[in-house]
Formats: sequence, C-alpha cells, structure tokens
Amino acid sequence: MKCTLKYLATLFFFTSSTFSFAQETKWFGESPEMMQALEGRGWDDIGFNRLPDSAVNSVRTPVWNLSRQTAGLMLRFTSDSEEISVSYLPTGNIQMPHMPATGVSGVDLYTKDETGNWLWIRGSYQFGEKVSYKFHLDNDQAKLKEFYLFLPLYNGLTDLEIGVPDDKNFAFTPKRVEKPILIYGTSIAQGASASRAGMAWTNILAREMNMPMINLGFSGNGRMEPEVIDLLTQIDPAIFVLDCLPNLGSFSAEEVKEKLIFAVNTIRTKYPDTPILLTEHAGYSDGMVYESRAEIYTNLNIWLQESFDQLLTSGVSKIYTLTKDEIGMGIDDFVDGTHPSDLGMVKYSSAYSKKFKEILGETR
Repeated sequence: MKCTLKYLATLFFFTSSTFSFAQETKWFGESPEMMQALEGRGWDDIGFNRLPDSAVNSVRTPVWNLSRQTAGLMLRFTSDSEEISVSYLPTGNIQMPHMPATGVSGVDLYTKDETGNWLWIRGSYQFGEKVSYKFHLDNDQAKLKEFYLFLPLYNGLTDLEIGVPDDKNFAFTPKRVEKPILIYGTSIAQGASASRAGMAWTNILAREMNMPMINLGFSGNGRMEPEVIDLLTQIDPAIFVLDCLPNLGSFSAEEVKEKLIFAVNTIRTKYPDTPILLTEHAGYSDGMVYESRAEIYTNLNIWLQESFDQLLTSGVSKIYTLTKDEIGMGIDDFVDGTHPSDLGMVKYSSAYSKKFKEILGETR
C-alpha cells in the first residue's frame, strides 16, 4: 500500500511537472519587430495610434482622442503553435451600451487553411484592468501558419504581448509595402457596432481583398475638416474613401457641398490620378417610420450627388460614388437604427468590395 501511494505521488509529481513545463510561455512584446509588422497606420513611428503626434495641435480634441484607439490596426505573425495567448492594458472603457466588450476592447485572430480559405479562431478571454485572450486551434502536424490579429475598435492599448509555448516557433511578418485603401469616415467606419474586431467592415475587406486598409473613422467626428483633409494628403493610397455623411447631418446644404468639393480638390491637387470614392449615407433603419430621420439621409445624399456632378463638370476625373442602394441596408441590419450589426457590416463590406474591384480594375 505504501509502495502504491509512493508510486502515485511520484506519478502525480512527474505529471504535474511535465504539465507545468509544457505550459511555459515565451512572450513577444512591443519591439521594433512588432512595430514593423503593424499594419493600418498611415505614418511610421506613431505606436498603436492612427494620427501622428504632429496632429495634436491641428485637429480638434475629440478627433485626437479617437485617434488613440486602434481601429483597423492589425498584426501578422507566423507560428506552429496550437495555443496563442494575447494580453494588453486597455486605455479606456471596456464596453458601450450598444457594443459589447469583445468589439470595443477585444482582439480577433484569423488564419487560413491549406486552400486559402479564412478561418476564425475562437478565444477564451477576460476583461478587466488587463485584457487577456487564449486562442486554441488544432495544428497536429505543427505546421507554420500565418495569423492575422485585429486590434480593438474603440479602445487604445499599451503593453501588448503575444505568447506561445516555449518549444514553439514565432515570428512577426513585416507589413506589406503595397498601397493601402484609405477610409476616412465616422463611427460606422471605425467599427460601431461590430460584435468583435474582425467584423468591422474595413477588417472584413482587409481579409477579402488581401490588401492593407487604413481606418481613419472617428466616431461622431468625421466632419471633413480642412485639418484632417490635409493629413489625408500625407498618405499615398490606392484609393481615397470619403464616407463622412452620417456626421454631417447638422450642416446646411451649402456647407456639405463645400466640404465635399474642398476635400476632393485638395486631394486631387496632390494626387491627380488616385481614385476618390464618395459614399452616400446608408440610411437609418427607422427611416421608414420616422420622417425626420429619413429626411436627413435623403438630403445628404442629394447634396453629395450634386457635389459629384459639379466636380465632374469642373473637369475632375477618377471620382466615383457608392450609393445607398448599392450598400443595401435593411431594417434588421442595424443595432440601434444608426450603427450596423455584424450583418450590416457584411453588407457594407460586400458593397465596398464590389466597388473597389471596379475602380481598381479601371486603374490597373
């Protein structure tokens, strides 16, 4: 009996020790290699932010504060591990009434199968002063896979670390050098109200089109101000997207037209051949029963089309529109009447994908 107990105790110790050793994690934190892999920024050396430090004195405070959130930022890396851990410190509120913590403050991890199909990896998570995720996938043959980690949509972060077991390989993938698509817009572009980071329409497009995207959506503050337009011209993208109408409802017809025409002409002065896409207001789901709401987006879309026609008449070329009908939002595609659900995000991304392919097909 004593021998048996001793054997069991020894076996338990051995098993526990082996388990503990197998669970040792090596962590990869903020480093030059991580920063060189970070996609979605229009400027280098700005950390996990979306505007450069030089903008702090030129843009309004709300725009600056929102630029500290990581919407659209993404890291690529390779590993042969079955387990991937992620941890970081959020800088703001974890969730919002119309958007869960997984969308506001969470991350999303994707990879591809052997035929190139996208795979989403479920993670277990904890939210608090520190956010931690643990992702698991079957990788029995220990093959190197490339992973795409999308960062929070409505929060900033510090002290980001990615961990794998000590006996596994890990390396950051340098960011792609091809020209990105640049999206300037509102809360909808920033990602409200996706249930998780990967479901923002810009991130869906990043996967579908296999192109880098720069997300300059500023919740409630995509107002096409000259200071922000000037910043846009510091970036040389494949396409400029101006999707700001949902934040221009308080402006007059003359003001909206002036903003649109100024933005296009300012961009065209520096980039005479880069396509510019003007996006209509996609509508509100309660517009069918609330006349004043329908009036807002109807008027804005009329004013955009009038601005578009004026620009064409003045000789501006390679400008395009994405219409409300092309986006095709229905009454069940919104969370709160204004912001898309995941289903609405898919409709946005599908409409943009079709339009981008048309535009790039014409310009290549």
